[in-house]
Amino acid sequence: MTPKSFSVRIFCQDGHADGVKIIAKSKWPGRGLVIPRSSLAEEANRVELNVPAVYILVGPSAEGDLTTIYVGAGDPVCRDLQQHDSQKDFWNWVVVFASKDDSLNQSHIQYFQTRLIRLAQEAKRATLVSLDVPELPELSAAELADTESFLDHILTICPLLGLYAFEKTVID
Repeated sequence: MTPKSFSVRIFCQDGHADGVKIIAKSKWPGRGLVIPRSSLAEEANRVELNVPAVYILVGPSAEGDLTTIYVGAGDPVCRDLQQHDSQKDFWNWVVVFASKDDSLNQSHIQYFQTRLIRLAQEAKRATLVSLDVPELPELSAAELADTESFLDHILTICPLLGLYAFEKTVID
């Protein structure tokens, strides 16, 4: 095994691949939650939606093959998702990234939001609905290292979900 090897556990709550999925990754204090838009109302009371979290709304693009995404952050994220459900039409599913141990705060999720938006802008592999890019919050050196490590885990999970918006295209 290489040092970058990892395992991911994906629990298909509804018994099929298109339903709610809970993602856990080895050596990561976070949890991912994939929710189809049609299941959002019944999932609103989940612990993962009632804590600080970063989320990505995902849907098809009207402009060709690119996916359309919106990157947001909320505390709790549930309120934002309910608002987007009534105000944004483009998305079909959302992926939420939260901490298993309540270690994320507003500065951390704002950091994730800003970095993910910037990565999506650089990669140019998605139509980005998030037009305003918040400033990166001030973090101590230790917080910055922990936050970047958490972000690295998010970035390894997204492609497993078919979400390549943050991956730069490699040209040989």
